[in-house]
Amino acid sequence: MAALTSSSPPPGTSALLHRLQLRANDMIKESALDSSDALRALPSEIRLTELPWVTRRTLSTVFRALGDNVTPSADELRPAREIAVQRADEGVPLSVVIRNWQAGFQRFWTEAAALARPEEGAEVAYLGTALISLFGTFSATLVDAYEQEQMILDSEKSSAGHLVARMILDGQEARPYADRFRIELAAEYHVLALAIAPTTDELVDDATGRLVAGRRKMRSMLSLPEFRRATSILTTLGPAGGHLLLPADPHATASTLAAAAELVERIRSSVGVAVRAGLVETVAIADVPSAGTLAAEVLRLSAGHRSERSVYRLADVALDFQLTRPGPAADHVGAVLAPIEPFPELIAFLQEYLRCDMDRGRTARALGVHPNTINNRLHRVASLSGIDPSGFVGVMAFGAALTVAASTPRDEVSGGFTGKSRKPANQSGISDDDGDRTRPA
Repeated sequence: MAALTSSSPPPGTSALLHRLQLRANDMIKESALDSSDALRALPSEIRLTELPWVTRRTLSTVFRALGDNVTPSADELRPAREIAVQRADEGVPLSVVIRNWQAGFQRFWTEAAALARPEEGAEVAYLGTALISLFGTFSATLVDAYEQEQMILDSEKSSAGHLVARMILDGQEARPYADRFRIELAAEYHVLALAIAPTTDELVDDATGRLVAGRRKMRSMLSLPEFRRATSILTTLGPAGGHLLLPADPHATASTLAAAAELVERIRSSVGVAVRAGLVETVAIADVPSAGTLAAEVLRLSAGHRSERSVYRLADVALDFQLTRPGPAADHVGAVLAPIEPFPELIAFLQEYLRCDMDRGRTARALGVHPNTINNRLHRVASLSGIDPSGFVGVMAFGAALTVAASTPRDEVSGGFTGKSRKPANQSGISDDDGDRTRPA
């Protein structure tokens, strides 16, 4: 074991330590009477029972270490490690733990200075130097044990937070679990549904490689400050996405949308792939299940939008949302595409035509075809469907039908576009241009 100081204890050290030992019981009682700010807020059992016990065990180690000028052994430091682990588990801040131990060493030094005789200056100097070294040893032990336990607690809480979030989203009573893991629940939440694109490493054929890539991706995301233990964000995130429950702060200065977009951007930066989100703002915790469903639907509908934004709200996809509600009307809207479904080039043409605001020149340039081709295809669509896509009724009908087709899972579309041709393209016997070749106008 290493020495506490570079020089041996002066001759009178044993006598001074003996007089201090006679004061040990008083020092133990004083530890229970400590009313400092660091201890006042703690439960009385800690102050009245546990602190005296810890002080007694520690004093025994301190007296031996000072008498022999050696650092404590691992066994002697075990009580300090155990109490640090306990305090971490109880949620006592590390700063409070260290301040409490510092106060104990301060009391010891005060007693030593008071009991020292005028001729024991060398002994007092030795005790001062040795106590500083000894406190450093105990502090390092406390910090190491506390932080190791904190890492375990963080891991457990991360798993617990996932469970609590899942229970809230499922409409189950989550408070008992939240209380058990000291997870603070908010009265209201903003609900985000996230879709996270796969990284290139997640697209490999090897299952182990995909698993490792996914876990590394999760580690990158959860290392963000927003997901650490001190925050109240609850998440069901996996490598492909999930839900985030953000506590609603009535005093927040930034808009919810801006704050959500900033968080999504940090997630995107951490994983290096595209991230989109659907957002439902400020709902009571009891309404989180329906908000989670709505946020996921907003996210799904946003996939058909060409936009630079990363976060969508219901207002951004309101038309898509309304058109894609189940029912016979939706079936009829989607059925408008049925006559031209066998010709995917016409479906692609209609999509681009509407995207270009019915501008035939822009549409031709976008598709790389001759302008006459656009006229021919408009005529083909009108002939097959009975609806002129260049008129108001046609624009409304085909726009709605394409929205339904793009926003509805393919196996749920009734009579609408499935994205698959039932026969090779352009077998209608109608030529819509000179082979769709681009040529000078």
